[in-house]
Amino acid sequence: MRSDTQDSYHRRIARVIETILADPGASHSVDSLAATANFSPFHFHRIYRALTGESIAATVRRVRMARAAHRLATTLDTVTNVAFDAGYDSPQAFARAFRDFTGVSPSQFQARQKDLAETTGDGRFADGDAPPRVELRELGSIDALCLRHHGPVATIRQTFRRLDRLAQDLGLNGEQADRIGVSWGDPDEDGGFTYLAGIVTTGPQPPCAPLEPVRLAGGYYGSHRLVGPHALIAPTFRSLFGGWLPQSGFEADNRPTLEIYCRRQPDAAPTQCVTDLFIPLRKE
Repeated sequence: MRSDTQDSYHRRIARVIETILADPGASHSVDSLAATANFSPFHFHRIYRALTGESIAATVRRVRMARAAHRLATTLDTVTNVAFDAGYDSPQAFARAFRDFTGVSPSQFQARQKDLAETTGDGRFADGDAPPRVELRELGSIDALCLRHHGPVATIRQTFRRLDRLAQDLGLNGEQADRIGVSWGDPDEDGGFTYLAGIVTTGPQPPCAPLEPVRLAGGYYGSHRLVGPHALIAPTFRSLFGGWLPQSGFEADNRPTLEIYCRRQPDAAPTQCVTDLFIPLRKE
């Protein structure tokens, strides 16, 4: 497929995901979403699955769960209110779906986010009995080939899939290399967020558009290991910035946040994903 045609397809699919994002609790039909993307409804679902790696129903579920996780992490809403706003008929149905998606119940997830705000400055719980939830780590510089993401956070998955295809075309050993997410700004602010999806390399690489070589300066970080689907990354970062960082005794440095995706078995469930999240800190 020609690159301009590929770009057009990806933009049209992104419009579909933006439509789902605007109202994840709505009853989205294949016909209405196909019309949004200007695709034939007879072939739309096949095109959608090929480009995103998941069904429309799976995207709706992922967006609903991500939105619900965000509210559970950042508001005092009850699980019942979050369940109804997410489009579920009962808190029980929502709790089952949330546990299937994340591996924990809504109340357990809320408690886990609260824990991030109740650790001491060195990342440990206030009572000192549990291992650290946030570790202080020093990273060296990292070289990566990166693809710039365009669109809402919910479509970052598409950008990584495109990155994998481009890396394969270039003969990079994609299965063995670590994936990294590099971001600046707040994803909830229009025009204030930049995200790069990257594949870590053993050294500097020449430019090969649309991939761009990036060297990330080393430094001091607060690191939290997230176990669960990637849709929980954004609400977990929000808990770290709003809870752990203000009482940590540190200030954020003027470097990007990092997401380092630990390799896993191809058939592993999303609840078994492991992602190390890094907040850059000033070492003072």
